Amino acid sequence: MNCNHVSLSKQMDCGKNHSSRWIDIIAVLTLFALPAMTMLSCRTVSTNYSCQAEPFILLFPEQDAVITQHTQEQDAFSHLLEDDAPQAQDQEDWLAPRRKAQGDLSLPKTNCFSWRCQNGDIEAHQIEISEDPKFQVSVFHFIVEPGKNEALVHSLKANATYYWRVIGTDSQARPLSSAVSCFRTADEIPRWIRVDGVSNVRDMGGWNTKDGHRVRQGLVFRGGEMRCHMIATAEGLRFVEQELGLRSLLDLRGKGELDVDPTHGSALTASVRWHNTPIAAYAACGSDSYKSLYANAFRIIIEPTNLPLYTHCWGGADRTGTMIFLLNGALGVPEEDLIRDYELTSLSIWGVRSRETEAFKGLLALLESLAPGQDMQAKAIAYWKSIGITDNEILRLQELFLEH
Repeated sequence: MNCNHVSLSKQMDCGKNHSSRWIDIIAVLTLFALPAMTMLSCRTVSTNYSCQAEPFILLFPEQDAVITQHTQEQDAFSHLLEDDAPQAQDQEDWLAPRRKAQGDLSLPKTNCFSWRCQNGDIEAHQIEISEDPKFQVSVFHFIVEPGKNEALVHSLKANATYYWRVIGTDSQARPLSSAVSCFRTADEIPRWIRVDGVSNVRDMGGWNTKDGHRVRQGLVFRGGEMRCHMIATAEGLRFVEQELGLRSLLDLRGKGELDVDPTHGSALTASVRWHNTPIAAYAACGSDSYKSLYANAFRIIIEPTNLPLYTHCWGGADRTGTMIFLLNGALGVPEEDLIRDYELTSLSIWGVRSRETEAFKGLLALLESLAPGQDMQAKAIAYWKSIGITDNEILRLQELFLEH
């Protein structure tokens, strides 16, 4: 083989023996091959970060692990609902938070993600988690405290596959990324959401329908108000806006409640549209005073440019609970799961909610009168149509919110 065929051959000694030439050729090729291999490896991690040989070694969760997000109390309560309904007084004062002493049981479990830094000159700043292995859409960011090799993760979708990586810098402030690992979340419904300072926050989606579909997660979130009787922290507000990606807020409170709210409306920034549609709960949804307001709320929710959306009243229990019951009912979520979702508010600070109360029975009686003897989906659709919602609008709700 002629040395002139090899790059930089003029710097090589062509007088060497045949074996020596091959050693030199391999050495020169290696000089070119190693950078190329390094660039390829870097691309598998990220094209946006400097590449070092595994700056962070991911420890937990392990590759393909399944993590749970429900607490023991939430699991125990769900099992209790399978056998019996929680007991509540009809005149219970739900406006007075009762559970602060024992903590808010509606908060999801946090999982401690961990890793190891390969040397002392690098530091992690955040972890990124996404359903997209390229991290181009719907990325969660969880901040790492200085000097820590762990971060608390919460509020991910149920029954989903996620990819995660650690982002940091070296001693010269050059960005670094770990390799990417994959894990799954357990199929636990509901998807509770942690919003610091707020109780009873969860995803409307995740429930299975009687026809074998599933209500999409990440479109509508329900919970309590964020700045009046409970105060969302700065981190809580950042999380709902940036990590949940809210575009709008549907406020179901009346004027008297807004007057005592220091924000006189939304606690969120102006980038999140605020819609105020004051409604009443339970059977009052069928009264002439509130029919048009319920219809207005429905149309706000089925407008794609308003999604993702957060809806709340005071505690996210009664008015919000009625609205979500009717929406998921029209989507085909079975009656027992609709009732279970309503009663899960009992884990929040806002007191017990039970199917045995006269208020809740009044809602069921109203729906029965609209579609006697039919299943809950037919009853819920009959309700929406009775207040002016059209077949096409019902279809739009189903197209938006059902996985196919």
